[in-house]
Amino acid sequence: MVIKKIKVTISTLEESLDRFAKTFYDLKKGNYVEPASIISFANFEDYMRTFTSKRVHLLKIANLKKPKTISELAKITNRDFKNVYSDVKLLETYGLIKLKKTNSGLMPVVVYDEIDFDIKIPLTV
Repeated sequence: MVIKKIKVTISTLEESLDRFAKTFYDLKKGNYVEPASIISFANFEDYMRTFTSKRVHLLKIANLKKPKTISELAKITNRDFKNVYSDVKLLETYGLIKLKKTNSGLMPVVVYDEIDFDIKIPLTV
């Protein structure tokens, strides 16, 4: 079984562009480049606002319990539907969840099996 992973980082625009340029250069030369899924934040504050403990918990529960609807996910996690819906929609914008239309509603499907948090915080300015 292949485990689908995504990497979450904090990096400057320059670092992100360097990563892109290296990949582009390797591809242009005909070199194989391992496909990678990456979400990169410009700063720690944006990362923390996005990956709250409640959202990470939603990802875990949705992956483990496979709820048929967002409403069912809200019930399983003992959270208000409106807040769960809002969190699921945000996770969808980052590509972490797909919403599949079913007869009973929108089913949250977790896209990745593993999230690799690679968070480096520079302590110098």
